[in-house]
Amino acid sequence: MANLRRDGIQKLTTELAREYGTVVVEDLNVAGMVRNRTLARAVSDAGFGEIRRQLSYKSVWNGGRLEVADRWFPSSKTCSGCQAVKPELPLRVRTFNCGACGLVIDRDENAALNPAALVKWHVAGNGPETVNGRGADRKTGPRPAGGREASTPHRAAPARIRRGPSPSNGRITGIH
Repeated sequence: MANLRRDGIQKLTTELAREYGTVVVEDLNVAGMVRNRTLARAVSDAGFGEIRRQLSYKSVWNGGRLEVADRWFPSSKTCSGCQAVKPELPLRVRTFNCGACGLVIDRDENAALNPAALVKWHVAGNGPETVNGRGADRKTGPRPAGGREASTPHRAAPARIRRGPSPSNGRITGIH
């Protein structure tokens, strides 16, 4: 079972890092969740800590980035349509109903959409799907350095003295 779990996490994180330029995860208190006896096995089986660890380095490998939403960000209580925040939302309520805009959506789906909005809130982000301060959708390419750069003084390489058999004709050569 451990090998299957490890393989599944590897495949999931590799696919996410390759597919998306920016991946957003929530900063969960995994250690605290494992201390809860009713959640411990499910949290350990899910491997939340390992998923985040692998996403952090695989995102960099693939030219992307990993954004971490604050642990106290109210993703479940925030409307994904208008960003209105409900003061209270008990866990037993499984459908999110927004009083401001009238959006009705599954609670978990709403909570999953909200961290993605964090990327848009960052000013002048550098991920592939963000927009910079002037509204451009991509960065300009690399340009040559302006002006004239100072040259680095180089020393002449010391002359090599060959001793021993010559690789070309097999004769022994000495210093001339």
